[in-house]
Amino acid sequence: MAAEPGIRFLRHSSRWLLWLGALLAAVGLSAWWFGLGRLQEGAGAAGRAALQSRAQPGAASSASTSPFWSLAREAEDRVLVEHYRRAGVPTVTPPPGSRIDAAEWEARRRDARWCAEGGLRWDGGDEPPPALADLRAAQQQLVRAWARQLRQRADIQAQVAAEWLDISHPTDAASAARARARLQDLARSSRQPVAVYLALHMGCADAAACTPVSASLWAELEPDNRQAWLALLARTDAPAAQRVWLARAVLAPQHIDYGREVLRTLQTLPHEVQPGMRRAAQHAVWSAAAFGVPPQFSGGAFRLCKSSEAKPGSVLHAQCRMLAQQLWRDGEDLLSHAVALSLAKAMDADNPQWVERRAEQQRLEAASPADLDALQREHGGQPFECVAPDVVALRLGDLASKGEWAMLQAHVERRGASAPRPDSPTR
Repeated sequence: MAAEPGIRFLRHSSRWLLWLGALLAAVGLSAWWFGLGRLQEGAGAAGRAALQSRAQPGAASSASTSPFWSLAREAEDRVLVEHYRRAGVPTVTPPPGSRIDAAEWEARRRDARWCAEGGLRWDGGDEPPPALADLRAAQQQLVRAWARQLRQRADIQAQVAAEWLDISHPTDAASAARARARLQDLARSSRQPVAVYLALHMGCADAAACTPVSASLWAELEPDNRQAWLALLARTDAPAAQRVWLARAVLAPQHIDYGREVLRTLQTLPHEVQPGMRRAAQHAVWSAAAFGVPPQFSGGAFRLCKSSEAKPGSVLHAQCRMLAQQLWRDGEDLLSHAVALSLAKAMDADNPQWVERRAEQQRLEAASPADLDALQREHGGQPFECVAPDVVALRLGDLASKGEWAMLQAHVERRGASAPRPDSPTR
């Protein structure tokens, strides 16, 4: 076997913050996946001691002559060889007649090495680990390939997702600016609600030659969609006009958001099935699509309902109470329900049903992280990109198809159904 650098026998114990909602979009995505590492099982006590001594100041000189260091290196080699074998790439180069080309062979060996080292570990310090640069490079390569594939399609959803990729994962500021301008133009020319929605969300920022689409276009295209009127309200400064748009919002019979459309579209592309760094990059892009596109525009209505004009007994107060009920009933994500609870606290505090609803919100918010920690322990603490089945793909697939709220409800119900009853015998 060709000489390889020493393996760091460390695994991350990342907590996948999947269920904290769109507010986490401001957090660096790479930090979602990585936590403190722990020593890899199977190296043996002597190997662990040697690796720990290697990290101690002044230990380098003694490590070179220590028999324990030799044991540690042997353990490293065995683990790495096993990961190469599992990935189907046991040799440095493809053997004659292999159906895997040299580039893919090398990529699979990098993936295998990633999992052998326990993925990327980062304790949140100021200096990111060198492996983060490798992950970001893999993510950029994936984004560029996906964008090319999407632009070959004729449907608007694919075109919208391609522009989102270029805006959210740009190669430079100029490319992001051009993508913003293209997205705004696409929304105007296609007059498709999904394009208008994303154009309103992404905006122009400081992009030159970018003309932002008007929020009134969405309301014009979907006058029965409550979300369209809330978006228009959020972009209106005049209090009188805000009250008009709120009235239209609470009278709208539909509540259609497009916050999951980018994720749905990305998940129609070929998935990375090989465990390793490339799958970690895929998880990161999917997560950005899941939580980087807020599904609703309730901020303007929230501020209006919290203003002094929303006095008890007023028409505005009644409309805000109605909006709280609608957001709770029709919202598909945790954020919509959190806004509903906040509105109800000020507008409908005497209604006892909100006490039960608040408890439900808290139960769903707390449901999944601990379960995912348990799932990771079942797999020996390995990174999620290195285990089968691909739990991240499964959970984000459920989110894309059902919506965050319905998915979490089903998850809690399943967990409750599988939990032992208090009176059931224990083994």
